Amino acid sequence: MEALGLDASLRLSKVNVLTNVLKMGRFGLASGVKIDPSCKNAYDLLHNKHQHSYIIFKIDKNDTAIVVEKVGDKGAPYSEFVEEMKKAVDGGKECRYAAVDVEVQVQRQGTEGGSKLNKVIFVQYCPDEAPVRRRMLYASSVRALKSTLGLESLMQVQASDLSDLDERAIKHDLVSSQRT
Repeated sequence: MEALGLDASLRLSKVNVLTNVLKMGRFGLASGVKIDPSCKNAYDLLHNKHQHSYIIFKIDKNDTAIVVEKVGDKGAPYSEFVEEMKKAVDGGKECRYAAVDVEVQVQRQGTEGGSKLNKVIFVQYCPDEAPVRRRMLYASSVRALKSTLGLESLMQVQASDLSDLDERAIKHDLVSSQRT
């Protein structure tokens, strides 16, 4: 009898695994969260046309889609992005994603003076104070967002505290990665 129970249990496990694989969808999205088309549209305007300075993304209240929460006007300072993130994350209790167009001064070898360079960075903000379920949902959904928007080649900032969004540190990392 016990062997029969184990057999039935293994079959149920296989069904559960298959069900979970089917739920993952085309982007390997275990969370089942979809990417709203507005995310791609906003990102294209930021990355290709530089019409925005930043985009803050969130998972909607039904936990079914990643949507655009806030778009920064062209030319808005980095400090505005940080202030909007502070509001969006409710004092460090919520998770968010963001794409930010950052301008840095780069010194190229063999040239005098520096040149301005705009680079888009991807921010995954997930504070330790956020509920575990939210952190897991954001962590399991990030791959789909990055794949849909084509963010794999961008500098990634994983922040667990608002101080991790320090402008000077991020610009320093960008400049260091651009030295030729």
